[in-house]
Amino acid sequence: MINGLPWGLALSSGVNTYLPLFLLALLARYGHVIHLSPRFSWLASDQAIVILGVMAVCEILAQKLPVLDNIWDFLHTLLRPIAGAVASGATLNTTNPSETLVAMLLGGTLAAAAHSTKSGLRLVSTSKSFGAANFAISLGEDAGVLTATLLSVYAPWVMLVIVVIFVAGFAWLGPRILRTLAFDFSIAGSALGGIFRWVFRRKNTVNLKESLLELAPERLAVFNQMRDRDEELLGALPGWKRSSGGPRRTWLLLTSRRLYWIESRWFGNARAQSLEYGEIALARHRNMILFSRAEFLTHGHENFSLTVANAHAKFAELAVQKISHLSSLDGQAPQTPPQPVPGLAALPR
Repeated sequence: MINGLPWGLALSSGVNTYLPLFLLALLARYGHVIHLSPRFSWLASDQAIVILGVMAVCEILAQKLPVLDNIWDFLHTLLRPIAGAVASGATLNTTNPSETLVAMLLGGTLAAAAHSTKSGLRLVSTSKSFGAANFAISLGEDAGVLTATLLSVYAPWVMLVIVVIFVAGFAWLGPRILRTLAFDFSIAGSALGGIFRWVFRRKNTVNLKESLLELAPERLAVFNQMRDRDEELLGALPGWKRSSGGPRRTWLLLTSRRLYWIESRWFGNARAQSLEYGEIALARHRNMILFSRAEFLTHGHENFSLTVANAHAKFAELAVQKISHLSSLDGQAPQTPPQPVPGLAALPR
C-alpha cells in the first residue's frame, strides 16, 4: 500500500472524474505497464474505455465554461470520491479484501479533499473574475491531471511525495477551504432561489420579526436564553463573518437594547459578543447582487460586517434600518415602550 500509484490516481480523480480512469484503462489494456486487480478488470473492457473516454471529453469541455463548470463540480461531489476509490482499489497489488476496502476508503477521502480544494478555487474564481479566469484554470487542471497520472504510473515514489505534501497542506488549510466552499455553495444556492422567487413573484419580507419564524425551535430557545428578561427579541439575521480562517457562520441577533454577534463553531460553544446601540456611529446595507452586506462602525472605529445570502437580503435591509433607528442615526429618537415586551417563546416540536 506504500506506493504512489493508487494515491496519485485518487488525487487526480478528485480534480477530474474520468480522465485518470480513462488513462488507467488505456495503459492497462494497451500499455501493459499496469496490472489491474482482478476485481476491477472490467475497467479495461471496450465498453468501459468508450464510456470513460466520452465522459472525459465532456468533462474537459464543461470545465471551460463559466457557471457550467460550477454546476458540473456540484453534480460530481459524490462521483469524484467514488472514482478515487475505484482508482486506488484497482491498482492495489493485493488479493486481501480488507486491504482493498481500506485502500478504497483512503482513496475516496483523498479524492474528496482534492475535489473540495478544486471546487472552492473554481467558485472563488467565478465570483471574483466573473468566470474570466476559469478557462486558464481549467487548462492548468488538465495539464496537472495528465502529469499526475503519468507520474503515478512511471514515477510512483515522486507522486507519493506530492500526495504527502498535499495532505499536509490540506490538514493545515482544509478547515478554511471547507468553510469557504460551504459559504460559496450557500451564496450560489440562495442566488438561484432568488431567481425562482422573482419568476414566481413570491411575496417579499415586510417585517423584521418574520425572520424569527425561520428559526428552528431549538435555536430560538437558545437565543431567548441569551437575552436579558427585559429585552424584546426583534429579529435574527443569519450570515457569515470574514476571518483569517475563512468565512464563519454568524448570527446577528437584534433586541430592544443591544446587538448580539453569535459566531458558530464546529467544536465547542458558540462565541457571543454584544454591542450597545449607543456605540454604533454608522450603519449601512449594501446590495452586492449575489449577496448583501450589513456593515457597522462604532465610535471607537471598530468595524463589524456580516455577509448575507440573497434570500435574507430584505431582512438585512430591515435590520440596518431598525439599528439606525435604535441608534438614533436616522435623526429620530427611538420610542421607549411603557412596559417591557416579552420575547418570543420557543415553539414546541
